[in-house]
Amino acid sequence: MRDSQGGVKFSFVFISVILLAISAWFTQAKATELPEYGNCVAHEEVNA
Repeated sequence: MRDSQGGVKFSFVFISVILLAISAWFTQAKATELPEYGNCVAHEEVNA
């Protein structure tokens, strides 16, 4: 039982990392396609 729980926990972490990587890649792709939008977002983050 504990072995299966460890496998589920590892799978959850692994999937979370993949989702974060995909979302970061999409964010980078949007920033590359729309440099004005990317600069606007970066500017807002700096002000916050």
